[in-house]
Amino acid sequence: MKSKTKIIVLHMKEIIYTIIFAALGILLILLLILMFHPKEPSPESDPQCCIAETNTSS
Repeated sequence: MKSKTKIIVLHMKEIIYTIIFAALGILLILLLILMFHPKEPSPESDPQCCIAETNTSS
């Protein structure tokens, strides 16, 4: 009977490790997507905006 409980405990450890590694993998994929996803152009970074402002001020 003790050997069966040891097998169950080992299976529970494997299940817990699998869940932890799967969660870390999903988190890593989400972080990579967020890091390399192209940002939408903001008005501050638009070069035509700055050129238009400098031309109108002179």
